[in-house]
Amino acid sequence: MLIYYCGKCQRQNVNNVCESCGRSLPGTAARYIWSDYRPALGDAVKLGQVFRLPLIALAVLILVMLALEYVITGARALIFLTDSGILPQMVQLYFAAVGVALLVLAAQGHENVQYVMDPKGVLKRTWIRPGRLRCLARGLRYDPRAIQQNADGQPFYMAHEEYLVWQDARRYALRPRAGRIKLYRPYGFVFMTLNLPREDYDYAARMVAGKIKPKK
Repeated sequence: MLIYYCGKCQRQNVNNVCESCGRSLPGTAARYIWSDYRPALGDAVKLGQVFRLPLIALAVLILVMLALEYVITGARALIFLTDSGILPQMVQLYFAAVGVALLVLAAQGHENVQYVMDPKGVLKRTWIRPGRLRCLARGLRYDPRAIQQNADGQPFYMAHEEYLVWQDARRYALRPRAGRIKLYRPYGFVFMTLNLPREDYDYAARMVAGKIKPKK
C-alpha cells in the first residue's frame, strides 16, 4: 500500500496531502507498506534453511573426517568411511537435526512481518504473540515490559527488526512466482527477504530496481 508520511504531524496519509495539517507532501514522503502474516513453519525461506544448513554441516563433517583418515591411513580413508557404518549414522543425524529444527519452527507459532519501503531504505519488523515458549524457540528473552498492543488491542512482541539502507545493498533478486524479493549485502549474502502479496509485487519490484543499481 502506498502512503505519504507527514513528518510534521507524524501521520500516514493515503494521498499526498496531509489530512491533519493540509500541506502538500513531496514525493520523498512516499512510502510503501505491507504486512505478511503466516506461521514460521510455512515460511519457504526458513524451511529451505532447515534442510540445507544441516546438509552443508554434514558435508563439511564428512570432508574433515575423510581428510583426517587420509592423513592417518592414507589410501584406506575411503574404505573407513564406507565400511565403518558411520555414513548411515550421519544420515540419521541429518534427519534428526531436520526434525528438531521443524519442531522449533512449529513452536515459534505465527508471525506478523511488517515492511516499510521509504526513500532511504527498507525496514522489516517481525511481531509475534507474546509467550515464553515462542520466545524460547526464537532465542529471545521473554520480557513482559516489551509487550505492546496493536490497533485492535491485541498484545504483540517484537521478535526481530532490521533496516537496510539502499546504498548499502549490493544487488537484488526477483522471484515473481514465489512473491519474493531478496536483497543482498554484501554481494553474495542474502541480508533481507521480502515476501509480498501478488497485488503489491510489481510496484515494490520497480521501487527496488530504481534504488539498487548494479555495482561494477
